[in-house]
Amino acid sequence: MSSTTYQAQVRRDGRWWFVYVPELDTAGQARTLSEARDVAQEVIGLYLDIEPETVSVKLEIELPEAARELWTVAAEREAEARAAVAAAAAMRREAIRKMTHAGISQADSARALGISQQRVSQLIHS
Repeated sequence: MSSTTYQAQVRRDGRWWFVYVPELDTAGQARTLSEARDVAQEVIGLYLDIEPETVSVKLEIELPEAARELWTVAAEREAEARAAVAAAAAMRREAIRKMTHAGISQADSARALGISQQRVSQLIHS
């Protein structure tokens, strides 16, 4: 059982992933990112002369800056898009409610809006 969790910085270096444990100033390399945790545990275990399985590791994966920036912008835009979709859905529900309050039947609302009467009913009751 491990009482210490070690941070391991992982970054791409040519064809390999460079795995660095700053607290111990030791490093290793992995062919794939899925091997990085095992490599970190192994180098820590060797450095401390303990069983690698007893070592707890938290990976900090460094991406190329351009890729990380694009990923962040994409995530922000996705969140904005989800918010816009939610706002549009609320507007559709409100439009149906206003039509109902104006005395327009669900059937006529459906025909006017090009949606099914079932969808009108769903929007009224949501």
